[in-house]
Amino acid sequence: MELLELGERGGGRPVVLVHGLAAAARAGWARTGWVRELERAGLRPLGPDLPGHGAAPGPVPGTTRSGLVAELVRLVEPLARAQGAPVPVAGYSLGAQLAWAAAAASPAVGPLVLGGLGVRDRLPALADALRAPPPGRGGPADTPAAAVPGRAAVPEHAAGRGGGPAHVPGSAAALADLLLRTAPDPGAAPRWAALAGAVGAEAFDPAAAVPSQPALLLAGGADPWADPQALARVRRTSGAPTEVLVVPGRGHVDVLTAGAARRAAAAFLSRGPGS
Repeated sequence: MELLELGERGGGRPVVLVHGLAAAARAGWARTGWVRELERAGLRPLGPDLPGHGAAPGPVPGTTRSGLVAELVRLVEPLARAQGAPVPVAGYSLGAQLAWAAAAASPAVGPLVLGGLGVRDRLPALADALRAPPPGRGGPADTPAAAVPGRAAVPEHAAGRGGGPAHVPGSAAALADLLLRTAPDPGAAPRWAALAGAVGAEAFDPAAAVPSQPALLLAGGADPWADPQALARVRRTSGAPTEVLVVPGRGHVDVLTAGAARRAAAAFLSRGPGS
């Protein structure tokens, strides 16, 4: 993986943004307004394309959850050395899982913004559902894929009237169907399934290693895939400073497009290395 310059200014304190499954760095963070909001707060948004997403090839053989976490740490550590302070990281769904584990593994990771994250890892079920698409599904659509889990951008046709909420079904099969209807090309679903299966083979257990960095946990109030309150209890038991933002009326697909989420994240991260 490599870090991409997501903003236009190229200055300020770096923040690393990690998208989720079926998204990409620019689609997940620039199109949803996060890059613009973070630049206004004096931050420099950077982010990788996960394997099989955006311009990144793959998933390459040998891709694992622990390998992606190690890659994320490898990307963050030089930035932390250069500025002499930990680097904040924001992640959404699958990206939030990776950010959580990277923060637990390395003090180079600073304050965290973690969106769409639950205590239950549904990646294996989603991988299975993507491998067995419903009849008539699996072809490309005109709109770019969003990020679920990790669905960081909302397909235009999936949003409600007037740009209102578009909620994600609770079952993996229904979610896979939604993803397949928004796939950018016929090869997207196999790539997504391969990555979800490879990463999901190592279960995400947030209680196994709790990062001590301050964190803002955000989710839509109608998101069946996220449980920020349960994660907050896990973190507070270990003494980790934790804030929670639940955006009413938003689901897993569309919470990142909410201005309240962007503004809260920018304010939290702009406080500085200790947030």
